[in-house]
Amino acid sequence: MEQNRRWQNLSVVVPAFNEQAGLGVTLEGLLSQLRGAEIIVVDDCSTDATSQVGVDHGVKVIRHAFNQGQGASLKTGMQHASRDYVAWFDADNEHRVEDLMRMVELVQSKDLVAVIGQRQRSVSMVRGAGKWLIRLVGKGLKINAGSDLNCGLRVFRRDVILRYLPLVPDRFSASLVTTLIMVERRYPISFEAISVNERIGQSTVRLRDGVEAIFMLVRSVLLFAPMRVFLTGGIGLIVLGTAYSAIVAAWVRLGIPAAGLLTVVLGMLLIILGLIADQISQLRLSQLPQMQTARLVAEAGAPSAQGADNAK
Repeated sequence: MEQNRRWQNLSVVVPAFNEQAGLGVTLEGLLSQLRGAEIIVVDDCSTDATSQVGVDHGVKVIRHAFNQGQGASLKTGMQHASRDYVAWFDADNEHRVEDLMRMVELVQSKDLVAVIGQRQRSVSMVRGAGKWLIRLVGKGLKINAGSDLNCGLRVFRRDVILRYLPLVPDRFSASLVTTLIMVERRYPISFEAISVNERIGQSTVRLRDGVEAIFMLVRSVLLFAPMRVFLTGGIGLIVLGTAYSAIVAAWVRLGIPAAGLLTVVLGMLLIILGLIADQISQLRLSQLPQMQTARLVAEAGAPSAQGADNAK
């Protein structure tokens, strides 16, 4: 009974698309070690028996009427979760339940908003190279978010993460964007080292998903901290234009060159554009509660549009 009470405050969302092969093993591990937790499998319109595997294990199953993406599955699961904390857990047996248990204990004992997993190795060289590129772009944008920006194993305070669902993309960049949300909004979070198992089944991640992740990384920074991009670029252009003009004026003695003056003006325009972008950013962030309320009302009024079937 004591073990059951430990996890009664936790919902675990398991997004699944054609994960019949690995879902059973994953659910067995969760059910045996997280007794009392709410387990939610979101089947993203699989063509195999993914939903049936969830039903056979007695967990809550939500099925999309059409394929929407991993991020959409996670959002559906979080909206249907009923506990104070919500965790993400892959259906392919890549994540370890022991790591999740440690992360849940940490987020509760330290009163954190989120604990985000940090993988020590990648499951393949191709995915490892992609993560390295994402990390490189992140460093260039001055993002201090650990060494693994898009690890799928994480735990959130549900009331906080629900505020930002309108910003979470429907595809594979959900983990990346939620990491940036936690970091840029300065919530108390922690990064926890985890290990990974060999996945069961084939990965559905494609090259275009990596390109999309980089795009979402830049887009998220422009939303939360646009001046970080525009101010840096603007000052750089002003310094470059001023230095070029000074060198030409001192050595060639033909006055201030048009190219140098144009570069300075472009830098000033970039800073002004950044100020405008910052105002738009603050306006959009202030409207998040209304956006989330409107979304919930729309879904409550048109359940068939969401395309979800519940089965226990």
